Amino acid sequence: MLSPLPPPSAVLPHKAPMILIDELVAATDTTLTARVLLRDDSPLVQDGRISSLVAIEYMAQAIAAMAGLRELARGDPVKLGFLLGCRELTLAVPELRSGDVLTVEVEETWRTVELGHYQCSVSRDGRSIASGVLSVYQGTIEDVA
Repeated sequence: MLSPLPPPSAVLPHKAPMILIDELVAATDTTLTARVLLRDDSPLVQDGRISSLVAIEYMAQAIAAMAGLRELARGDPVKLGFLLGCRELTLAVPELRSGDVLTVEVEETWRTVELGHYQCSVSRDGRSIASGVLSVYQGTIEDVA
């Protein structure tokens, strides 16, 4: 992995304002930790609140960041990824609020060249507020069409 870690915009295929994670905190070959600071002007935040369902996207973007780090380390361009599904989703709170600082952790549990399985969690103040197992595909749309 690269050190120091680049900004999320360097490893995600997303464009502003849809880059929802603010910082890559730590990464290994099979794990990544990211941070999200919710602000009133954060995408999808309305009246200082956002549904906790957005945690799935935070997890997915952390997985994409891990894949992007791998691509950059190999000298390859960052590829587009697709969320295939989420199992065992647990949401401990109904919503998140401006001012929340979230820690997003993903751990790769299985991967082929194009498919992957990841155990994911989002925590606030050291307490889990969301968790699930995400399945993703990384490749081109033409491959799935």
